[in-house]
Amino acid sequence: MPVHSPAAPALAVGLISAAALGYEILLLRIFAIVHWHHLVATAISLALLGFGASGTFIAVFRNALERRFAAVFVANAMLFGLSSLACPALGQRLPFDPQALSWEPAQLLYLAGTFLLLSVPFFAAANCVGLALTTYRDQIPRLYGYDLLGAGLGALLLLVALSWLHPADILYLIFALGLLVGALAARQLHWHALGVTTIAVALAVMVWISARPAIHPAEYKDLARASSVVGAETETTSHGVEGLVTVLRNDEVVVRLAPGLSLNATAQPPRQRAVFVDGDLVGAIDDDEQTAMSARYLGDLTSALPYRVLQSPQVAVINAGVGTSVQQALHLGAASVTAVESNRQLPAALCGIHRNRGSGACDTSRVRWHIQAPRAFLAGTGALFDLIVVGVHSDPAGLDALNTGFDLTTGALSDYLRHLTPGGLLSIDGNTRVPPRLLLHAIDTARVALQESGAGDPASHIAVIRGWQRFNMMVSKSPLTRPQLAEIRAFSRGRGFDLVWLPDIQPGEVNRYQQLSEPFFYQGAVGILGGASGLPAGSAALRLQAVSDDRPYPYRFTPWHELWRALGSGAPARLASVDSGLLIGVTTLLFAAVIGASLILIPLHWLPAPTTPDRAAGKSLKPRAFAYFALLGIAFLFIEIAWIQRLQLFLGHPVYATTAVLAAFLVFAGLGSLWSQRQTKLRTASLLRLAVASILLFSLAYVLVLPTLLAGLATWPLALRAALVLLLLAPLAFAMGMPFPLGLHALGQASAGLVPWAWGINGCTSVIAAAAAPLLAMEAGFSGLTAIAVAAYLLLPWLHLVAPRTWNPGT
Repeated sequence: MPVHSPAAPALAVGLISAAALGYEILLLRIFAIVHWHHLVATAISLALLGFGASGTFIAVFRNALERRFAAVFVANAMLFGLSSLACPALGQRLPFDPQALSWEPAQLLYLAGTFLLLSVPFFAAANCVGLALTTYRDQIPRLYGYDLLGAGLGALLLLVALSWLHPADILYLIFALGLLVGALAARQLHWHALGVTTIAVALAVMVWISARPAIHPAEYKDLARASSVVGAETETTSHGVEGLVTVLRNDEVVVRLAPGLSLNATAQPPRQRAVFVDGDLVGAIDDDEQTAMSARYLGDLTSALPYRVLQSPQVAVINAGVGTSVQQALHLGAASVTAVESNRQLPAALCGIHRNRGSGACDTSRVRWHIQAPRAFLAGTGALFDLIVVGVHSDPAGLDALNTGFDLTTGALSDYLRHLTPGGLLSIDGNTRVPPRLLLHAIDTARVALQESGAGDPASHIAVIRGWQRFNMMVSKSPLTRPQLAEIRAFSRGRGFDLVWLPDIQPGEVNRYQQLSEPFFYQGAVGILGGASGLPAGSAALRLQAVSDDRPYPYRFTPWHELWRALGSGAPARLASVDSGLLIGVTTLLFAAVIGASLILIPLHWLPAPTTPDRAAGKSLKPRAFAYFALLGIAFLFIEIAWIQRLQLFLGHPVYATTAVLAAFLVFAGLGSLWSQRQTKLRTASLLRLAVASILLFSLAYVLVLPTLLAGLATWPLALRAALVLLLLAPLAFAMGMPFPLGLHALGQASAGLVPWAWGINGCTSVIAAAAAPLLAMEAGFSGLTAIAVAAYLLLPWLHLVAPRTWNPGT
């Protein structure tokens, strides 16, 4: 294939990139349904693993592939379509259980198998893009621009599709798009167009008729286990961007769910229907018509404590979910209830059931529902409440250690406190675990939020009780009074709940009912609020730190030194004590590092010697190329993931944030690449310095200004917020689109044979960066992650890979 051929299949490159990016974002939904929901970085790692493997493949077999460019491009487009359908189906058959990772070594193989399977479509798509870049080296910026623009378009179209279609149906559309790209490329490249088109149409029709894709939760998930019980019956399902909602009923083995119920309770929950989002249990709805008698159990939950202290409060329920907390507020005397829920599908699917059962949870005369993210609701209302209720659903095994939680940060608690009346209360109800974990984070975060709000003695504003399963922490805007403390003691004593912290608590009052070998919860509270140093003996392995919006990881507890000790010992009991999510994150990083390093090193034997006449420059070309594209891969991904995570607070959901950020970076980076090709009068080294300087300035401005700016605009409609994100990130993304094509073009001039290797280096280091980003963000925060990325960009001009010459696309 001639290097200067005008027949570069730019449109096909753009479409295959759109399909690949759509598949990447769809993996977020597939992961959520099949396994777990907080793996943005993992989905990106899978994509880049395929791109890294593609670079190695092209570097080793470049000459043969370029000679058969048309056949290889068409075959890989078709392979993308077929594998995007087959690989998720095969991946669901692997018995991977992340909760068993600590005691079952075979799970490492299943994890690796899942990764490799799901990366195959990305490998095929990357072969199309990478081979086009190496074959048409004179058109690198143009093809790279089409690649990024197509990917950005794919992200936006995928978001629209998720609003209307089931993820399994979208998977079929991506499969069909892969076949369409194969047929289009065959026509553009004049390679058996009729035959390829016939095969593509036949495959699409056959799959539609006989082998439609299906997505099922893994066996360990709540929905799979509940569905296997005799008598289980799916009553209704609904789908959307926020998740797949399933309502399950069972008339033979009756569902009764009451987290935090006292062991002294005299009433049990009525028959219920279980509600799941993406296969995870989120609550239950009473199956019988509600009466005062059937709702009595609501007064015996840990979450009933604030209603003993307050009379007829005006209540705001944050993360109202299935409406149980709303029912509880009404039953226990709330004057009115404001229910805030970000998942629009839950009220839409469940309010009809509530009305039929007379629960009052959707009675518009007493309850106002707001379909908004909690922080956005608080930013847009001037209302004050006597009681704000926050329910926390955390995984006891620590599977959600990598999950962000913007509703439990110091910023969130400060917002809650600002919206309380002078005598108002904040109530946080969550899971307990020994040693104590989430509760200690909540206490420390409340302490910091109270200090920031001007409280002189935070300890006098906090009360904590615990049952055998749940805790309840109350934070008062003003110091708790003696009558309130007396009511808390009476409530706990009557229901057999243990006191954990009161401003005037005595050691003899703790650990009376659910007795532990040591009063770990009380010791932890004293360590935070009572002036004692350190954590309780049983919690020595835990990591305590107030949770901020820049570092919003309230469910992560295991410190690094304890993780390394557990991994070093290999003892299942010790591994079981660490956060499962952190263990998965580290395992993913190690897997990415081994695979990435291997893919970078494998082609070295086949790489040609540099053709530059300067022997000294030629000798250092490979190390400089490695450093340049490795730094570029790390830097681009760190900034991308930092803003995906940070903007979840502004956009309200990981899928919205991922789509908007990827679309912004890919579309405007593509435009930056295209613009750089047109600057024929500027020296390429000057272009690189301009890009790096712009990245530095915009990143610094965004870190300092953007959080405050966005907080004031959180009440805008979602479409406007997403458009604003695209607009704000555009200048940074535009600058970030230049260094890669500039470096690739310069390397192609010095030694064309190194271009696919550089493509692979960029992909492989990006795999490692995507896996490392959430682990680093836990320590350095999103601003720290951005600072590391900017430092990497600043090193690029010093590598002197891009020479001080004018851009000449014809060379």
